[in-house]
Amino acid sequence: MEGILVFALYSLILFVICMAGAYLPQIKQLNDRQKHLLIALTAGIFVGLLFWLFLPESYELTVEDGGHSYSVMCYAILAGFLVISLIDVLIKIRHGDGHHHHHHDDDDDDDDEHSHQIVSLSAFIGLSIHAGCDGLALAAATLGGETLGAVALGGMCLHKFIETFSLSSSLLLTENDVRKRWTYLTGFALITPIMGMVMYLFLNGIDVEGIAGLPMAFAAGTFMFVTFCDLLPEAYHRKDNSLRTFIFVVIGVAIAAVCMTLVNMAGGHHH
Repeated sequence: MEGILVFALYSLILFVICMAGAYLPQIKQLNDRQKHLLIALTAGIFVGLLFWLFLPESYELTVEDGGHSYSVMCYAILAGFLVISLIDVLIKIRHGDGHHHHHHDDDDDDDDEHSHQIVSLSAFIGLSIHAGCDGLALAAATLGGETLGAVALGGMCLHKFIETFSLSSSLLLTENDVRKRWTYLTGFALITPIMGMVMYLFLNGIDVEGIAGLPMAFAAGTFMFVTFCDLLPEAYHRKDNSLRTFIFVVIGVAIAAVCMTLVNMAGGHHH
């Protein structure tokens, strides 16, 4: 019983951290150029997380802990990439229907708006899959012992804060009203704690080694798509801002690198 209370506390801490990350980008009214620079920063953070967190973690959990071959990990990453690509296409088709665009400025803005909605929705789906994996990973770590659980929580708090900040930033580009934005963000913040609690109860007494590997690799594939096919093109969307955009992407990569280094120094992100 005590274990479940500890896990419930971890879940609550994680939820509060996520909401703090979601709140920050929503405070100040930004103009279009500033929003796109914020997306560039977000894209950079995503690139950094992909190479410093998702791919190494997928390898560690799938190949080293899970005993799967390197090829199997690559197939899982590819599957994630293709599934989110399909979802992206289906969203575009759905949004495209019923909108007959004539080439006037207003319609171009409208078209732009649809692409922004799609970017945010893809980011939301990709990050949600990863958030579910995080819940599984936190449950497995906590079952592995309180110290391991606390270390995993520390690392997770940092990268969940960055992820929710990034998702919140991408939602700024959409014309969703504030209530709808907060519905998305609160739903996202709840995924890891809820999935974690379900997995904690389900995995209790089960050997958890190697269970999280393939879902994590699948999540890495979805993340890869969101980063390279949605966020980066969106960041470079304004031609007048290219060099500044690149600088912001690099700053984002540096932020992710510093954060992941801190996580690793703290005993890191090992499940």
